[in-house]
Amino acid sequence: MKTSIRVVAATAAFAVAAAVAMKTHAGELGQPANRSVLNIQRTMKALEESTAENPATVRLLFYGQSITAQDWTKLLMANLKKRYPTVNFVWENRAIGGYESPSLIKTAESDLYPFYPDILFFHVYGPLDKYEEIVRRVRERTTAEIVLWTSHLSRKQDPVEMLRSRDERSRRILEIAEKYGCLAVDLNRKWSEMMIGHGYTMDDLLVDGIHMKDKGPAWPAYAAFVGGELVRVPGTGGDPNFSGTVTTINLDDSSVRRGEDGAITLSFTGNRVVAVSDGTGDEGATATLMLDGRPVSSYPEMFANTRPSAIVNWMPMIKLVTRKEGVMPVAEDWTLTYIDGTQPDGQKIHFRLDGSVTGFDGEGWNTETFVSNSGRAVVAPEDFHVWQYEYVKGKQHYVDRGVDTAKVGDKVEWKTVKLFADPYRPVPRGGQTVLVQNCVNGPHTLTITPKGGSLGIGSFVVNAPCARKWLGER
Repeated sequence: MKTSIRVVAATAAFAVAAAVAMKTHAGELGQPANRSVLNIQRTMKALEESTAENPATVRLLFYGQSITAQDWTKLLMANLKKRYPTVNFVWENRAIGGYESPSLIKTAESDLYPFYPDILFFHVYGPLDKYEEIVRRVRERTTAEIVLWTSHLSRKQDPVEMLRSRDERSRRILEIAEKYGCLAVDLNRKWSEMMIGHGYTMDDLLVDGIHMKDKGPAWPAYAAFVGGELVRVPGTGGDPNFSGTVTTINLDDSSVRRGEDGAITLSFTGNRVVAVSDGTGDEGATATLMLDGRPVSSYPEMFANTRPSAIVNWMPMIKLVTRKEGVMPVAEDWTLTYIDGTQPDGQKIHFRLDGSVTGFDGEGWNTETFVSNSGRAVVAPEDFHVWQYEYVKGKQHYVDRGVDTAKVGDKVEWKTVKLFADPYRPVPRGGQTVLVQNCVNGPHTLTITPKGGSLGIGSFVVNAPCARKWLGER
């Protein structure tokens, strides 16, 4: 019941916020007050044009730390689903509480780029150079449209003062949003105006110094301030100079060739290809894939590691697992197990590593760089998040659960996963299958050779990130 009340409140707030977002400047009829909404129009166009007969599939990712992890994101999504009932939303919130930008820049390798969202909602605290680096990498490695926003007020900040003299962090976030062609939401200003206009105090909004209360106006307002800018501007479709291009290619296009053996060859430029099913595929049919004349499984860049698991609390015990240069990965499950020599405070952890395909892959310590025997797993000492043991020391909640100390037998798990279809199998009508992802962003030839019947591929969607060089540009 409480959730329903919040959703209703958020929906009402969205209506007001959206109306404000679409107000026009005098003399600029048809132009939104916040012109940066033009930077998300490719996705907004897809949402608006979705129908029951041709539903759109839209991928949304929320990423950041504890503020982004709060349930205002569920209110925003409830509103979007109500506004666009025919859309197939594929969305996740992968925010990690306590992870500022220097930590998030590492977990993004598992969480963000492999997900390849249509829209990324991103907000994080910490050094802004790392914040900007994450945004830059999104631009270079995906076609995501990006939503950035300035922070709401902490308990130490005064709304009148914040409006009188904008803080440096807010200014820098808005500059980064402009530089990389993102939707910029000045939530800090909206929050300050809300507090003054409604007479809210910090006690009305915050449960501590910064986190929002789960009851009251905070979550609906936050959702409305971000979601209210998600509006359609007719006649626009995003800016490929920032978010690249997403192109649908039908099978009768000149870039598609058919062989006598039924093989389909697609010539494309980009780093990701998705097959869209027309529903005519035969049960039991399969297909092999060759990229530029090589099996897709022979490209190491088209494998990714998932986020390593948590032991103590919600934070992963390891921030980033890489591999030795030139080593070929395989899809498999990994288990890192604490063994004898591990200290209870976690300052020294002795471990062994086992892969479900590789098998035993070596022993190591968290105090030095670990390179597994196969080279398929490399972990730097700074990427072991052993600070967690100090953080929970003496806290009864963690003591009761027995996770306050490092113990022999504790396990950290992750997977190496394929970013390609090997083999391809038909799926129901409208289903989407990633054929290749994270290949070099450039010209390629993809050949799909069927076996055992029709594949039922109706079209392809090709993603090509913007090719401009971002580093050093202003």
